[in-house]
This record gives sequence, C-alpha cells and structure tokens, in this order.
Amino acid sequence: MKRGLALVAMIAIAFIGFRAWQQLRPPVSEPLSSLTIAVSLTPLSAPIIVAKEQGLFKKQGIDMTLKPVHGGVKSFQSLMSGEVDLATTSETVVMFNSFERDDFNVLTSFVESDNDVKLWSIRREISGSLVDALDKARVGIVASSASEYFFDSLLQLHDIPRDQVEKVDYPPEALPNALLDEKVDAIAIWEPYGYQLLKQSNQPVQSLDSKGLHSLSFLLVSDRLLVNKQHQDMQRVVSALDDAVSFIHQHPERAKAQVSAYLDMSDDKLSWLWQDYLFRLSLNDSLLLRLKNQARWAQEAGLVEGNTPSFRHILNPGPLVEATQKVSLLE
Repeated sequence: MKRGLALVAMIAIAFIGFRAWQQLRPPVSEPLSSLTIAVSLTPLSAPIIVAKEQGLFKKQGIDMTLKPVHGGVKSFQSLMSGEVDLATTSETVVMFNSFERDDFNVLTSFVESDNDVKLWSIRREISGSLVDALDKARVGIVASSASEYFFDSLLQLHDIPRDQVEKVDYPPEALPNALLDEKVDAIAIWEPYGYQLLKQSNQPVQSLDSKGLHSLSFLLVSDRLLVNKQHQDMQRVVSALDDAVSFIHQHPERAKAQVSAYLDMSDDKLSWLWQDYLFRLSLNDSLLLRLKNQARWAQEAGLVEGNTPSFRHILNPGPLVEATQKVSLLE
C-alpha cells in the first residue's frame, strides 16, 4: 500500500515538474517562411529596402531575400519565370502583361510619384520648344514600361506626331550611356538613372520639367495565391511593408540613409527625389482607372492586341485588408 502511494506521489511530482518546465522554457518559434523578392534598383523600392534593413520581415515570420534587378520589366519577368516569389513593378508593366496572362496578383501599391520619370538630353534644347527639339529625334525608352507610357504622354501633350520621332528600346541601365555615346538624342527614364547620367556626363545635362504629367505607382506583385499558406505569407509581407512605411514617416533620415547605402546614391540626391514620393499602402479604384487608361493608350498605339483585360481580376486586396485592418477601397 505504501509503495503504491509513494509511486503515485512520484508520478504527481514528476508531472508537476514537467508542467512547470514547459511554462518556464522559451517558446518554440515557428520556422520562418523563406521568400525572395525581385527589387527594382530605384528609390521607389524604399519600403522593401527599409523592411529588410530594419528586420521587419523577420518580425513577421518571413526570411526575405532581396534580388536586385534593373527595372520593373525584369522584376516581373523574374516572378513569372519562377526565380522569385514576389516582384516590385509599375502599373504600366502590369497593364502590358495583363493582355497576355492573368496568373498573378497585385497585392498593394506602396509608393506613388508624379515626377520620377523624366526626359533627359544633352544636345537637344528640350527646355524650349519640344516640337523643334524632338524633330527627327531618336529617343531611348524602355519598351512596355512607365518610360514608354510617359514619353507617349509627352508627345500627346505637345501635339507631336509619333512618326516624327524614333523610339529606341534599351534596358534601363543602358540608357545613360546610350545618350552619352550619342546613340540617341534624348532618353525617357526613371531614377536613379537620371542621377547616374548627371554623374557620368562631362557636359551640361537638361531635363524637362514635367512634374504632374504622369503619376506612377509602384506595386507588390505575387503569383496567384492558390493555398492558404501563400495567403498567410503574403499578409505577413504586407504587414512588414506597413511597418516600413510607418518607419519611413517617423524616421525619414534613417530611412533615407538605408536606401542611399543600398542604391549607392548620395544623400543629397536622394533627399531631392524623396520630396516627390508618397509612401502609403493602397489598392483602390484610382489604380484601376490608371490601368484602364493605359490599356486604352496601348491599344490605340498598336502596342497590344485583344480586348481590355479584367484588371479587377488581378487585384487581390485580401492580404492588405487583413494586414492593415482597413476596408478595401475597390468598389
């Protein structure tokens, strides 16, 4: 009898000790989800860079690898080829690709600018009469991107016939040298390539004041979310970007220092560009309208074939709504 009581007592003590050890030991954390994002080398990617540098992805349970690429076209191509899980790109790239496929999701816009893409020249007086300056000009652009849409908008604004100029397609990183080597008379490109041109040129460089002509949104794009785990991971990524945007607003100088170091850009130049950027997460009817307007332009210019895509089908506000607890602004 005594042996039985002693055995019961020992088991009870062991059980109590085990429960106490469970409560005192550090909790076993879930393994991080490993993801890779193609990051366009532009200050527009600031929230991605800040989220990585500040450890905000890891805070949300994401082990994020950044893959630097030149421009949103290459970024989107990296996503579609399966090299990465996410991409940063402009709405123009999304619009063009929507005519060919719908197996991707736009999760959020994270920055907007109405002065990031500019027209640059060295030998043509673009600050005067643009009609005269671009007469029989060869202009370097990045085809199927914000660069081409911006330049065509410029032609339309100044009533310049498309056949008066020759558009020459280049990768974004090659445009500054194309202008310096006199292969083209002007280039339409986003930052930081205008900054690189200014650094490399031994001659005065002109840029056309076109602030407000084209509003550019930079978007976070993923494959189509097919399983719940993908949806959860994307919600965590968007949460990290929401934290990064808050950090940018609360600590702008620290954020700019991280971005300038990542892009190898001077603090002064980045500060000059920074004032044109509106950092916020959104997915609304304004973006939908811009996609439709750009699709109409591409169709009229003969750059795409087929009917206007259902852009609403590729916009997925779910992760954004869950991450920010905000009601979707998509009607």
